[in-house]
Amino acid sequence: MARIALIESAEKSIDLQYYIYRSDETSQLITWRLYEAAQRGVRVRLLLDDMQKRNDAGMAELNAHPNIEIRLFNPHHYRDARVFAFASDFGRLNRRMHNKSLISDSVSAIVGGRNIGNEYFSFESNVEFGDFDVMLFGEVVTQTADQFDLYWNSLYAVPMEWIVPNSNKVDDDEIQTQVKKLGLEAKFSTGRYNFKKLDLYEKLQQGQLKLYWGQGDAWFDLPDKIETQESQLVANLSELFESVEDSFVLISPYFVPTESGTKALVKAAKRGIDITIVTNSLASNDVFAVHGWYAKYREDLVKAGIKLWEVKASANIKSKWSLTGSSRASLHAKAMMIDGKTLFVGSMNWDPRSAELNTEMAVVIEQPEYVQKSLALLPEQLKESAYQIAIKDGDIAWLDKETGEEFNSEPEASVWRKMGAWFSGILPIEDQL
Repeated sequence: MARIALIESAEKSIDLQYYIYRSDETSQLITWRLYEAAQRGVRVRLLLDDMQKRNDAGMAELNAHPNIEIRLFNPHHYRDARVFAFASDFGRLNRRMHNKSLISDSVSAIVGGRNIGNEYFSFESNVEFGDFDVMLFGEVVTQTADQFDLYWNSLYAVPMEWIVPNSNKVDDDEIQTQVKKLGLEAKFSTGRYNFKKLDLYEKLQQGQLKLYWGQGDAWFDLPDKIETQESQLVANLSELFESVEDSFVLISPYFVPTESGTKALVKAAKRGIDITIVTNSLASNDVFAVHGWYAKYREDLVKAGIKLWEVKASANIKSKWSLTGSSRASLHAKAMMIDGKTLFVGSMNWDPRSAELNTEMAVVIEQPEYVQKSLALLPEQLKESAYQIAIKDGDIAWLDKETGEEFNSEPEASVWRKMGAWFSGILPIEDQL
């Protein structure tokens, strides 16, 4: 795990910013490593969105460590009555910090779509998210660190000690006892979960990891987007999309293009831009309401000549670079490749929630060699792991290019999921998706 390598290599500071930070084995391992870093004198700052329910007392104990600071972004005021809090303050609490980054010593960083939890790292999870991150060095890390500081120092980032005051510092013996009880060392030191035996980890430790050098910039929304709904990232992305000259590949797990977005994509296709879009199928999508609204725009996109692919829930392609990485898969990567030279990677989905409600971040990298290699792998991966959407006899059809099968109804999806997606599609909820 690259994140563990960056944490263990840190000498001065570690900053983490995440939307989801679960209480499972993967999260516990990272928390343990952060605690060890703090014990050796590294300053650790953890900025978490407060959408999910957390162990406030446990976080407060960690926060009491002299080298650990925790802040919650846009927190619920009623800690033990979150449903009531959400219902009574929906306008505020419906807007979340979706940014995801880890920064080590302001020298290296990881930015992308992954949250912290088992399902994002293929660890003993029934549904595993295939995701995409980039490890960064150079000036773009400085920009990413500036983004973190902007959020950390905003009015919306509330110190943990304000939420749970007068908490005692976590006891080191208690930490070690808990680590042994959870069996973290054993779980992450055997078989395919032994991350220290991973080629990536070993190359990172030895300084032998192949790097792709190019110009990179961090793009991000301002923290006050949760009040203003003004998105700097969307403005930047609109300019980037308008500059496309030849090809545009979009990978978005939650894809709700809206009427205006669909018109923009169709217009681009009609002026000769080669457009490929990869998103989840109904069966692989963990939010069927999203699919219910996305499905409204499929026909217009395909008729315009846009190549539209939906990831199979049964994708099983762990052996090499993949869109999913799980035999029970759900796409979670958010990326774009433009004109065979520009890579966009971040937390942003192509949907109204990312555009208008949540704060988002991304990095834009000019690196033709890496983009060309990724594009060269894409056709075979799509053939193995996705259905191509086509129109046959006036209706939507799903083509399995690997087996030659053709489906005239949402493949692998249960009747209940189909009904749920259909019903969601008639509800006036598009602006919330």
